[in-house]
Amino acid sequence: MSNKKLYCSATNCAHNYNNDCRAGSIHIRGNSAVKTSETTCSTYFADSVGFFTSAIEVGGDTDPENIICEAYNCVYNKDLGCTASNVNINSHFSSCETFKCK
Repeated sequence: MSNKKLYCSATNCAHNYNNDCRAGSIHIRGNSAVKTSETTCSTYFADSVGFFTSAIEVGGDTDPENIICEAYNCVYNKDLGCTASNVNINSHFSSCETFKCK
């Protein structure tokens, strides 16, 4: 296990449990993104209905190694993986706040 950290501030996501992602793996989209707002966590699942009181645990804790990243213009993207030491998913738009354009 690495010292990397995946921090999720998308508190209205059903996979969020105390700011930890419990989806098992996540998928960041934004193949032509040049800014953060053009990325999105497609694993995001809104808990807007209120049926969920805790996270949906599909695959357990999500490690940064379990990120599929299609933000090809991001400096942290390497072969569809993420090399960032810390990753943050936005609370309102489910965008990848760690995104940094090459």
